[in-house]
Amino acid sequence: MPLNGDMELQILGTAAAEGWPAPFCECRYCEAARRRGGPNIRMRSGALLDDDIKIDYGADTVAQMQRAGRSLAKVRTLLFTHQHSDHIIPPELELVVQPFTQTPATQPLAVYGNAQVLALLREQLQKSPRMAKALDLRTFTAMKPVTLPGGDTVLPLPADHAEGAFVLRISRGKGRARRTVFYGHDSGLYPGETLNALTRGPKLDVVLFDCTNGGNDLGNRGHMGVNGVVRMAKELRKRGTLSARARLVATHFSHNGGLLHEELVQRFLPHGIEVAFDGMTVAV
Repeated sequence: MPLNGDMELQILGTAAAEGWPAPFCECRYCEAARRRGGPNIRMRSGALLDDDIKIDYGADTVAQMQRAGRSLAKVRTLLFTHQHSDHIIPPELELVVQPFTQTPATQPLAVYGNAQVLALLREQLQKSPRMAKALDLRTFTAMKPVTLPGGDTVLPLPADHAEGAFVLRISRGKGRARRTVFYGHDSGLYPGETLNALTRGPKLDVVLFDCTNGGNDLGNRGHMGVNGVVRMAKELRKRGTLSARARLVATHFSHNGGLLHEELVQRFLPHGIEVAFDGMTVAV
């Protein structure tokens, strides 16, 4: 936990499934990212809440933790948004057991996901039986809050994306110290039931939006672009869902969206929305 008692979300990766630049691509946006470097170099998505909750576990996780100079040794809860391969790589979870770690946890890692995620993990457990004692698989059900081992609350909410995909409202702490994150990707425009649940719930301190489509207007189904993010930000403000300290952040970008980091910053600046970069830390 941060020393000042705040909640801290580190956004470890900010790209869609192909990363950016994409490894097999020489389009002008990938080539520009290679030339510019810096925040235009994006790994696939994933995040770390304080030091004990990991959100998604994709193939870039090891590299992200090495780059950030951080460890997952204190992680006790792993939350999966959905079953796409840029968000879950089951064989990589074998790293929680010996000999891949010499300091294994004394308690199983609580792992939450939808039915599709749990099916993938159970298939992996058949191949790696020693993982079975290290992972405690638990099912997410839409609109049903769960209490995590550390006492935090997660509400899985329907996303406009893959079958069974969720966006997550995560609350930790109590009273004035409570902080709430809305991990709002991967998703197109949020379904009405999701917006209504956010309206009824605690004020949001951090909101992450999906911006895969960038500057392209592709209807905001499955993923959003700049116009969809702005539209959803306005909707959340209108509904009074945001705290006074709320930070709004666009993430999950693709070269297919046609806007590099600097252009995204300019597009979002008038709307009070930040543009994520790999390793960005959001503290509230």
